[in-house]
Amino acid sequence: MSERITIDADGELSVLDHGGDGRLVVCIHGLEGSAYNWNLIGPGLAESRRVVAPDLSGFGHSLPLDRGASVEANMEVVAQVIKHFGDSALLIGNSMGGLISMLVAMRYPDRVRGLVLIDPAAPVTNWLTVKPHAAARLSTPLVPWLGAKVVDIYRSQLSIDASVSESLNFVSADAESLDPQVWEDAREMAELRRTRTYSTDVLVEAVNSIAPYVLHKRRFAPMLHRISQPTLLMHGTEDDLIQVQTARWMGRQRPDWTAVFFDGIGHVPMLEIPDRVLRVIETWEDATLEPVT
Repeated sequence: MSERITIDADGELSVLDHGGDGRLVVCIHGLEGSAYNWNLIGPGLAESRRVVAPDLSGFGHSLPLDRGASVEANMEVVAQVIKHFGDSALLIGNSMGGLISMLVAMRYPDRVRGLVLIDPAAPVTNWLTVKPHAAARLSTPLVPWLGAKVVDIYRSQLSIDASVSESLNFVSADAESLDPQVWEDAREMAELRRTRTYSTDVLVEAVNSIAPYVLHKRRFAPMLHRISQPTLLMHGTEDDLIQVQTARWMGRQRPDWTAVFFDGIGHVPMLEIPDRVLRVIETWEDATLEPVT
């Protein structure tokens, strides 16, 4: 049974603790996500591991910490989470959380035993094939001065239910097939964001910090080669946000990584096909990572 706790990560940070014993696993959500994004696989992982999922700075139930909500700031947050619960961890990150996981692995290699990257934020392979709704979602917060206002206006025009539906239909290939718990969690987070006056500023800060990493392959490719930990890359072929071509390019850059592609699945496989994702992680981990002594 999961429990929400608060830890000190150079400020109060909300963490969903799934309990368990064994290897430490830290699950890191994506942009506009929360620790709830791991609710469908957290209990399964915790059957033989110690599993925690933080709400990053400014997201979910965590207030913005003094260091801010950029991916670099949240890299430090994740490093603090690992230090709080153990010496090193397997990091499982989705989207922005995947990028943050890579940054932690490079900055604090001794704290990261391995990486599981689920549809991680990465450079666009072909801008001509980016769908208009994805392009708008990615670019609007980047517009100086006006970006935040446009986001606020758009959000204010949607009801909570419409906002949740729009979001889940964007990130998943078939939102109607999602577990009802996913819809409940998303609604709770949407309602919470409406009470957080800083939520748009956090979104804008996070998106602007992601942009330098994903706009140019020439910056991103060397970063891939700096990662020394065993890595599992998983990606949905119907991801409208991070193209599957990008994941295939990452796999070619790092042929030593294990790459798994889920046909007909979108941006959040751990919410769409949790049982399959859990099996892949467990099989890869048992075959790849050294036991903790």
